[in-house]
Amino acid sequence: MDRDQMRASESDRQVVMERLRQAVEEGRLDVSEYQERVDAAMQAKVYSELDILLSDLQQLPPPGYSDAVEPTTVMPSSLSKANQQLRDSADEGSRKWKIAGVAIAIAAVLSLILFAFAPELFLYIAIAVLVILVLFVVAAVAGLF
Repeated sequence: MDRDQMRASESDRQVVMERLRQAVEEGRLDVSEYQERVDAAMQAKVYSELDILLSDLQQLPPPGYSDAVEPTTVMPSSLSKANQQLRDSADEGSRKWKIAGVAIAIAAVLSLILFAFAPELFLYIAIAVLVILVLFVVAAVAGLF
């Protein structure tokens, strides 16, 4: 049977959609054309229907060829401002979560040590927190906020 008439699997469709996403990142496709091709990929039944979606994109071999070399990811020398901002914010966000995780771990260890040596201190802290919360509720009811 000819490869073009063989039925495509879900993983073949996923490969095509990933390659289409790469094409958008490289600026080869705009978002509306990407969405049209993704919809067509989800509806494709045979390899020839998937091949058409990638035929005008260079460096992207069609799925199903075991001897095809995976395309090398070429990073553009200058990313668009939007892409660069997204990457920077993602890096910054992951750093913030790492710092928050370390701070929580340190606070938990210190709390356990403090609880081991002075358990009555936790009672005083809990009472102080409750008093502050009650004061905030009273202030909110009185309309001070």
